[in-house]
Amino acid sequence: MIELIKYSDCFKTQTVKRIADFFGFHSSLLNDDNELSEGNYEMASETLCEWLLPPSELYMISLFEKVIGFLRLSYRGSNVAWIEDIYIDPKHRSKGYATQAIKVAEEKIKADPNYTAICFDVVPRNEAAIKLYHKLGYDSLSIITVRKELGENKRNRIIKISGLDFKY
Repeated sequence: MIELIKYSDCFKTQTVKRIADFFGFHSSLLNDDNELSEGNYEMASETLCEWLLPPSELYMISLFEKVIGFLRLSYRGSNVAWIEDIYIDPKHRSKGYATQAIKVAEEKIKADPNYTAICFDVVPRNEAAIKLYHKLGYDSLSIITVRKELGENKRNRIIKISGLDFKY
Protein backbone atom coordinates (compact mmCIF):
# COMPACT_ATOMS: atom_id res chain seq x y z
CA MET A 1 0.00 0.00 0.00
CA ILE A 2 1.34 3.40 -1.03
CA GLU A 3 1.13 6.36 1.32
CA LEU A 4 2.37 9.94 1.02
CA ILE A 5 4.23 11.08 4.14
CA LYS A 6 4.96 14.78 4.59
CA TYR A 7 8.70 15.46 4.34
CA SER A 8 10.68 15.97 7.54
CA ASP A 9 14.41 16.41 8.09
CA CYS A 10 14.84 12.74 9.02
CA PHE A 11 14.48 12.06 5.27
CA LYS A 12 17.10 14.63 4.19
CA THR A 13 20.07 12.41 3.28
CA GLN A 14 18.06 9.91 1.25
CA THR A 15 16.03 12.67 -0.41
CA VAL A 16 19.15 14.57 -1.53
CA LYS A 17 20.44 11.35 -3.09
CA ARG A 18 17.12 10.76 -4.85
CA ILE A 19 16.99 14.35 -6.16
CA ALA A 20 20.53 14.00 -7.54
CA ASP A 21 19.54 10.73 -9.23
CA PHE A 22 16.32 12.33 -10.54
CA PHE A 23 18.31 15.13 -12.19
CA GLY A 24 20.88 12.62 -13.47
CA PHE A 25 18.10 10.63 -15.13
CA HIS A 26 16.80 13.73 -16.90
CA SER A 27 20.30 14.60 -18.04
CA SER A 28 20.74 11.08 -19.42
CA LEU A 29 17.69 11.58 -21.66
CA LEU A 30 19.99 13.72 -23.82
CA ASN A 31 22.77 11.12 -23.67
CA ASP A 32 24.74 13.13 -21.14
CA ASP A 33 26.87 11.43 -18.53
CA ASN A 34 24.70 10.23 -15.64
CA GLU A 35 27.59 9.72 -13.20
CA LEU A 36 26.92 11.54 -9.95
CA SER A 37 29.55 13.76 -8.32
CA GLU A 38 29.82 15.78 -5.13
CA GLY A 39 28.57 18.80 -7.09
CA ASN A 40 25.39 16.92 -7.99
CA TYR A 41 24.68 16.34 -4.31
CA GLU A 42 25.34 19.98 -3.42
CA MET A 43 22.92 21.10 -6.14
CA ALA A 44 20.38 18.52 -4.97
CA SER A 45 20.68 19.81 -1.40
CA GLU A 46 20.03 23.37 -2.61
CA THR A 47 17.07 22.13 -4.66
CA LEU A 48 15.62 20.38 -1.61
CA CYS A 49 15.72 23.68 0.32
CA GLU A 50 13.84 25.38 -2.55
CA TRP A 51 11.28 22.57 -2.72
CA LEU A 52 10.45 23.02 0.96
CA LEU A 53 9.29 26.61 0.46
CA PRO A 54 5.62 27.42 -0.10
CA PRO A 55 3.70 26.91 -2.30
CA SER A 56 5.42 23.51 -2.62
CA GLU A 57 4.74 20.44 -0.50
CA LEU A 58 7.17 17.54 -0.53
CA TYR A 59 6.04 14.01 0.29
CA MET A 60 7.88 10.76 0.70
CA ILE A 61 6.31 7.86 -1.16
CA SER A 62 6.07 5.03 1.33
CA LEU A 63 5.44 1.37 0.53
CA PHE A 64 4.54 -0.57 3.67
CA GLU A 65 6.44 2.02 5.79
CA LYS A 66 9.57 1.94 3.58
CA VAL A 67 10.34 5.10 1.61
CA ILE A 68 10.76 4.34 -2.09
CA GLY A 69 10.61 7.82 -3.61
CA PHE A 70 9.19 11.31 -3.45
CA LEU A 71 6.40 13.42 -4.90
CA ARG A 72 6.25 17.21 -4.92
CA LEU A 73 3.06 19.23 -5.18
CA SER A 74 2.76 22.92 -5.93
CA TYR A 75 -0.23 25.19 -5.96
CA ARG A 76 0.12 27.79 -8.71
CA GLY A 77 -2.78 30.16 -8.59
CA SER A 78 -6.15 29.65 -7.02
CA ASN A 79 -7.48 26.65 -8.93
CA VAL A 80 -4.65 24.59 -10.46
CA ALA A 81 -2.40 22.18 -8.59
CA TRP A 82 0.77 20.74 -10.10
CA ILE A 83 2.42 17.43 -9.45
CA GLU A 84 5.83 18.95 -10.00
CA ASP A 85 8.13 16.00 -9.54
CA ILE A 86 7.75 12.31 -8.87
CA TYR A 87 10.56 9.83 -8.34
CA ILE A 88 10.51 6.10 -7.63
CA ASP A 89 13.71 4.24 -6.72
CA PRO A 90 14.93 2.22 -9.73
CA LYS A 91 14.37 -1.19 -8.13
CA HIS A 92 10.71 -0.30 -7.49
CA ARG A 93 9.85 1.02 -10.95
CA SER A 94 7.37 -0.57 -13.34
CA LYS A 95 5.34 -2.01 -10.46
CA GLY A 96 2.53 0.55 -10.42
CA TYR A 97 3.81 2.53 -7.43
CA ALA A 98 4.01 5.85 -9.30
CA THR A 99 0.43 5.32 -10.47
CA GLN A 100 -0.68 4.68 -6.89
CA ALA A 101 1.23 7.71 -5.57
CA ILE A 102 -0.31 9.96 -8.23
CA LYS A 103 -3.77 8.72 -7.34
CA VAL A 104 -3.17 9.44 -3.64
CA ALA A 105 -1.96 12.95 -4.56
CA GLU A 106 -5.02 13.47 -6.77
CA GLU A 107 -7.32 12.57 -3.89
CA LYS A 108 -5.51 15.01 -1.63
CA ILE A 109 -5.93 17.78 -4.22
CA LYS A 110 -9.58 16.89 -4.93
CA ALA A 111 -10.34 17.26 -1.22
CA ASP A 112 -10.07 21.03 -1.71
CA PRO A 113 -13.03 22.09 -3.90
CA ASN A 114 -11.14 25.19 -5.09
CA TYR A 115 -8.91 23.08 -7.34
CA THR A 116 -10.37 22.34 -10.75
CA ALA A 117 -7.32 20.88 -12.51
CA ILE A 118 -4.07 19.04 -11.93
CA CYS A 119 -1.08 19.51 -14.23
CA PHE A 120 2.30 17.91 -14.86
CA ASP A 121 5.37 19.32 -16.56
CA VAL A 122 7.17 16.60 -18.47
CA VAL A 123 10.14 16.68 -20.83
CA PRO A 124 9.22 15.33 -24.28
CA ARG A 125 11.96 12.69 -24.21
CA ASN A 126 10.57 11.14 -21.03
CA GLU A 127 8.21 9.01 -23.08
CA ALA A 128 7.54 6.53 -20.27
CA ALA A 129 6.26 9.35 -18.05
CA ILE A 130 4.15 10.82 -20.86
CA LYS A 131 2.53 7.44 -21.48
CA LEU A 132 1.87 6.97 -17.74
CA TYR A 133 0.29 10.40 -17.35
CA HIS A 134 -1.85 9.91 -20.44
CA LYS A 135 -3.01 6.50 -19.16
CA LEU A 136 -4.06 8.24 -15.93
CA GLY A 137 -6.24 10.73 -17.83
CA TYR A 138 -3.85 13.62 -18.38
CA ASP A 139 -4.86 14.16 -22.00
CA SER A 140 -5.13 17.95 -22.34
CA LEU A 141 -2.24 20.22 -23.29
CA SER A 142 -2.10 23.47 -21.40
CA ILE A 143 1.28 25.16 -21.68
CA ILE A 144 4.11 24.41 -24.10
CA THR A 145 7.54 25.65 -23.10
CA VAL A 146 9.73 26.73 -25.99
CA ARG A 147 13.48 26.79 -25.49
CA LYS A 148 16.51 28.28 -27.23
CA GLU A 149 19.83 26.60 -26.52
CA LEU A 150 22.69 29.02 -25.87
CA GLY A 151 25.27 26.33 -26.55
CA GLU A 152 25.28 22.98 -28.32
CA ASN A 153 21.78 21.67 -28.96
CA LYS A 154 21.77 17.95 -28.19
CA ARG A 155 18.10 17.63 -29.03
CA ASN A 156 17.97 15.69 -32.29
CA ARG A 157 14.36 14.55 -32.49
CA ILE A 158 11.70 16.62 -34.27
CA ILE A 159 8.04 17.11 -33.44
CA LYS A 160 5.56 19.19 -35.41
CA ILE A 161 3.27 21.54 -33.52
CA SER A 162 0.98 23.87 -35.50
CA GLY A 163 2.96 22.99 -38.62
CA LEU A 164 6.28 24.08 -37.10
CA ASP A 165 9.29 21.86 -36.37
CA PHE A 166 10.62 21.79 -32.83
CA LYS A 167 13.61 19.79 -31.57
CA TYR A 168 13.30 17.71 -28.45
